[in-house]
Amino acid sequence: MPNINKNADYVTFINTFRCRPENQDEVVRINAEIIDQVAMGRPGFISASVHRSSHGTRVFNDQEWETADDLTRMQESTEFRGTAGRFAGKIEFEPHHCEVVHIGER
Repeated sequence: MPNINKNADYVTFINTFRCRPENQDEVVRINAEIIDQVAMGRPGFISASVHRSSHGTRVFNDQEWETADDLTRMQESTEFRGTAGRFAGKIEFEPHHCEVVHIGER
């Protein structure tokens, strides 16, 4: 389960995938496959979650890694490249390296 912490000793990446509504389900599936079949087995992986917009034009991927280099190494793997290649023609990609600055909890 993702655990979001302010001032954590890991890095957070939030990726936005812009897509057409007819491609949203496939973009979600590809993201989930990357998490479950590629990222989870890599050194430095902590957690990830995938979110879809209700209007069908966005998918968001939130990832926590021990270091940015750990994520880079995963993205350079042949497993990642093979799976991520299925995004071709389906998305516009906007990655963000983020810092958690506020958390509200119930």
